[in-house]
Amino acid sequence: MKRVTALLLAAIMIMSLAACGSKEEPAPAPTEAPAETEAPAETEEPAEGSGDVKSLKIGVSIMELTAYTWFQGVIDGCNNWMADHGSEYGVNMEFDFEDSRSDVQTMLTNVDNMISAKCDGIILFPADASSAIPTMKEATANGIPFVVCDYAQETSSDADVVWSTFVGHDMKSLGIKAGEEAVKYLDTLGKDDPVCLFISRPTSGQASSDRFDGFKETVLAKYPNAKIIEEGDTGAGNRDSAQTLMENVLQRETVIDVVSGHNDAEVVGAYNAAVAQGRNEIRFIGIAGDIDVLKWLEEGNEMWLAEVLQDPAVLGYQATDAIYRVLVLGEELPDKYDLPDPEAITKDNIKDYDWKNWGWLG
Repeated sequence: MKRVTALLLAAIMIMSLAACGSKEEPAPAPTEAPAETEAPAETEEPAEGSGDVKSLKIGVSIMELTAYTWFQGVIDGCNNWMADHGSEYGVNMEFDFEDSRSDVQTMLTNVDNMISAKCDGIILFPADASSAIPTMKEATANGIPFVVCDYAQETSSDADVVWSTFVGHDMKSLGIKAGEEAVKYLDTLGKDDPVCLFISRPTSGQASSDRFDGFKETVLAKYPNAKIIEEGDTGAGNRDSAQTLMENVLQRETVIDVVSGHNDAEVVGAYNAAVAQGRNEIRFIGIAGDIDVLKWLEEGNEMWLAEVLQDPAVLGYQATDAIYRVLVLGEELPDKYDLPDPEAITKDNIKDYDWKNWGWLG
């Protein structure tokens, strides 16, 4: 009997231990619960997107930053593109802005340095119409794309066209717009044979020729007997060299009705010469964008008819967009990026422009 009782007690103890074991077994379940939710897997998607930022080093060789503040707008345009699209497109561009000081050799040295620094791409505002082509050919062969801006390059063959696209205003349309403003004024004079002077910049090649052609053709279309004088500023291409040129022109030309030119430096220099000689009857039309010209227009200076706006911030913005599309999207771009048509700022519409906040005016 004692033996039976002992066996029964042993059986009860075994059952009790089994019951205790079954209560402890679910304990690991709570530790598995986080594995069921796997919360980090869902939060990784934004982290993945924000971490997928493509960093690019972009060289930007600019024709003239020191003497011509207009090109500061290019820097504004590049930075504006990054502010607008950098986060959205997941790209971070580090720009290396270099000043060529209107000197071909300096430009070539700057570009060589950008290549040596392993820039991913180069935006080039060339100092002339062709000198950079051999360097661009060598760099593109090594996988560094170029976007050429402002001054189109003059090639000797199709093989020279190695840049991804050209970003620039239609140079002839700038001259046409200046010519239209000239015609408006000439219409008030009642002359059959007005005299116009256009100061070109030979070192700028086709760009300068196109502006002159647009101006000349527009004036002659209305006044076929007009005398159109072209004078090339072969000096430094600044106000001082243009003033010297204009002083010489005024000695031989007793009548000049309207003066325009390749850009504001030429026209303002000519204006300074005219004022110094008391030739207040002459009227002036600038091209590009200059703070003094806009101030004179706002003040109602009668010697100034208009400023044909060539917005540099648009150039910088679109050039950055182009280099992004080449490097990141791998797009094949059109030969030329379309830019807005030029506008003429006059004393009558200058109030419609927020020009006092254009930092590139200086």
